[in-house]
Amino acid sequence: MTQTDFIGSHPAAPDFFSDWLTHEDLPVTSTIRHRKLLEHPLKRESAVEIIKNYITAHHIDEKKIQSFERKKAILDKRGYGEFIDKNSPFPKSEITQRGNCAEIILAEYIKSTSLLELLVYRLRYNTNIEQSMKGDDVLLLDSTDLRRKVIVGEAKFRSTPDKKVVKDITEGFGSKKLPLSLPFLAQVMRDKGHDELADRLEDLNAEMHCLEVPIVNVGLLLSNEKASHFIDLHGDCDNESLVLLSLSLEDPCGLVSEAFNKALGELASSI
Repeated sequence: MTQTDFIGSHPAAPDFFSDWLTHEDLPVTSTIRHRKLLEHPLKRESAVEIIKNYITAHHIDEKKIQSFERKKAILDKRGYGEFIDKNSPFPKSEITQRGNCAEIILAEYIKSTSLLELLVYRLRYNTNIEQSMKGDDVLLLDSTDLRRKVIVGEAKFRSTPDKKVVKDITEGFGSKKLPLSLPFLAQVMRDKGHDELADRLEDLNAEMHCLEVPIVNVGLLLSNEKASHFIDLHGDCDNESLVLLSLSLEDPCGLVSEAFNKALGELASSI
């Protein structure tokens, strides 16, 4: 089975990822299934604008927006800016920003290719925004038929790739990685009043080990121009349901910092 069989085809125009990234599905072997992603060098500015919006959507819910609006109503311009800076919904740690950005890009890319749903923006529920959040980086399902397919993803950011980070991805998935976050998703759905979907998520979690549910694992390495080389060199894994993605960017650290800075600036100015 090919990369497309597991995660779907690379998005076609006018999808953002079609505009930003080229792709190559490399030949499948018995130990690796690799999709190579490269950015169009002239699309960086427009990509930052879209990724900025993704960052905001993944970190901030409507209640927090309303909270900022109430604060703005009682603070002067300078005071409100200081409030936003001190109470940023985005991490200030560069390490956390980079990890979160890789996770967000993986989630949005696989949403586009698989047409499955990201039921919860999990980063909105992080109790410590300066640290990476535990659980599945990405968990995608079909809410109308939870047993049709489940995609579990893990994303890694490295300014410079190495053998260890590739091994961390492949060893983390082992032979097959089951979703860990179904109870979390079920609780969020119940808190939102979606009890029927919460019940089905809890049932799926209880039966996951004995059901024949198609589970796809996806690992992303977001790094510099050498990302695909290290995936090809060290990406061997016994997991027959694993697809590895390499995303090679010029100055990946710069993209992340620029996108987060724009997200924060837009939040402060637009409310």
